[in-house]
Amino acid sequence: MKKLYKCMFIYLFIISFFMLIDNVQASYKATVLNSGDAKCNLYEESTGYCYYKDKNLNSYNVGAIWLDTGDEVTVLEDEKNPNIKSNDLNICSDEYVYTSFSYNNSTYYGYYCKSYLTNGNDKLTEELKKEFKDAGFPESYWLKLSILKSAHPNWAFKAINTGLKFDDVIANQTYGSKSLLRKSMSNNYAYLSLADDAFDYKNDNFIPYDDKTGKDPWYKANYESIAYYVDPRNFLSDMYLFQFETLSYDESIPDDRLKQSINSIFENDYLSKFTDSFLEAGKISKVNPIYLASLSKEEVSNGTTAGTAINGEYNKMYNFYNIGAYSDANPVYNGLNFAALTDEATLRPWSTEELAITGGAIWIYNNYVYTGQDTSYFKKYNVIYNYLVSIGRTPTYNNYGHQYMQNIAAPSSEAATTYKSYNKNKMLDLSYTFYIPVYENMPESTKLPTKGGWPNNYLKSISINKTNIIGFDGEVENYNYNLDINEPVITLSAEPVNNSAKIEGLGTFEITENTTKTIKVTAQNGDVKTYNIKITLTGTKLEKPIDIATTLNNAGIKNNDRYIHGFNVGSNISIIKEKILNANKVAVVTLKDSSGKEKNSGVVATGDSVTIVVGDETKTYEVVIYGDVTGDGKISAADYLKIKNTIMGTASLSGPYKEAADVDKNGSFKASDYLRIKDSIMGITTIEQ
Repeated sequence: MKKLYKCMFIYLFIISFFMLIDNVQASYKATVLNSGDAKCNLYEESTGYCYYKDKNLNSYNVGAIWLDTGDEVTVLEDEKNPNIKSNDLNICSDEYVYTSFSYNNSTYYGYYCKSYLTNGNDKLTEELKKEFKDAGFPESYWLKLSILKSAHPNWAFKAINTGLKFDDVIANQTYGSKSLLRKSMSNNYAYLSLADDAFDYKNDNFIPYDDKTGKDPWYKANYESIAYYVDPRNFLSDMYLFQFETLSYDESIPDDRLKQSINSIFENDYLSKFTDSFLEAGKISKVNPIYLASLSKEEVSNGTTAGTAINGEYNKMYNFYNIGAYSDANPVYNGLNFAALTDEATLRPWSTEELAITGGAIWIYNNYVYTGQDTSYFKKYNVIYNYLVSIGRTPTYNNYGHQYMQNIAAPSSEAATTYKSYNKNKMLDLSYTFYIPVYENMPESTKLPTKGGWPNNYLKSISINKTNIIGFDGEVENYNYNLDINEPVITLSAEPVNNSAKIEGLGTFEITENTTKTIKVTAQNGDVKTYNIKITLTGTKLEKPIDIATTLNNAGIKNNDRYIHGFNVGSNISIIKEKILNANKVAVVTLKDSSGKEKNSGVVATGDSVTIVVGDETKTYEVVIYGDVTGDGKISAADYLKIKNTIMGTASLSGPYKEAADVDKNGSFKASDYLRIKDSIMGITTIEQ
């Protein structure tokens, strides 16, 4: 081994279009467990990857370990399938790190216990604490800087005090199209903004800002994502630190080293034929040619839509850095139209590849390096106005203006490309100075958002009692509805804009007082929107009509579905109407005799009819006076003879008259019934009505 157990850096990160390093507090150094364990040596350009199990989340985060050639690690398991867990993992008392290494066309998988790894706290000496504090770095920067300093003693770090509040910086980066990402770079849309100008809830789609006609347009990033990329502490690692490296040309680095780095950046890429042109452009423009190569790789590398910028097919112009490719339906064409303009200072028009490479480099120097925006970070995030004033320079541009690119991940992506080139060409141990911004009122940490799923929680419509709310707007959350107090039942239904949303609060409800019903809509990503319907009972409360059966019962009139009875023999017919109206004032009563003629006077007799109307209900009953089978309202010998003759078969009874003959109310009439009538006539007994 060249070095004994060199530091290797493990960072949690979320998988994205490129590697996104998440915020961690320490790096780890591998140590040998014992001689009996399998060992895996890294040769040439091998790179190890790891899964780190977070016991709090009970899940894996994937990240990168960058190891130097010859570093030795201990592997507990040699298994072709990374998803198979070995019983050997039981030897780990805590979390473990999963590793994979490629060597001689084979891939080796293994685990090491976290307890056998040491963090970087021992690197943060009192001397380094004082150095970083005196340099103007807050304490939250110190640990990561100490790890970097330990691994790379020739590196220097300079704090750039922006004098700006962190929240103000992020807020100013949210305007318009300043901060963009592709959907493919997000964690299931989690990084994209849901502001009014970024997501169209009603039409259920994100609003593209750039490359609108392409398959993977650019969209507005949300506050949390912007904050993550603006926060320098998330990028204090070997691979991402070079976004803070000065863009100025360093004459101390030999040409052959620079060419090697440029070649490694352009490996297997069309751009590799222009290595000499980029080196010469760096010398002429005084811009680091490795940065120029990294920028061009990011902007116009093979396989991207921006390749149009360097093939001469559009207007026979070239633009290797996509300068002037402002946001539009086709930003690349905008950049090529910019290249066609005449400007002697920047060698325009860029009608050849060499003119475009060199002239573009001069333009970058004049507009960014010379003006103080001389790091990849400051090109994207112009936050140096106050700093330039503090060192006696007159700023050319105000804070937040004159920002070269919209892709918030571009500085870290370019830095990764530069790092890999330096690492491959053994240039990491050279002297570099990194200009790292510091903000006021910085949060303890910033993290990329992790919400997954589609974000739409809007409703397309709300229906009350099968009628859609007129003028419904999914953006408006509060509605009023007047409900008739005499029909106090509502049925709520709704339709979401996107069917992945879940709706709560629908159904049928009885409303007994003024109230507000709430409909809760939860998007697939967990975002909740609440619609409130304020229900006001209106109108005058009407008494519920008393039905006819209840009316008769309340009136004390005996009844069944066909007959009414219970009246004393000889009672005036008017007593029926009087009792009914006393029980229900809204009832309408019509009395008729057996011939159908209206009857408002005289005695109550079997065969009379009573029609009662209450609201929409109408019923007709026939009167029964038990013992009065002749229908004259009296009980006499005629009634006795009529029943006797009916029993003997010489007469017949039907309807109310047959019912009146059953004076003992046992369901049929017979000799005992007419004998009771006889006793009633003689005054011996009384027939109960």
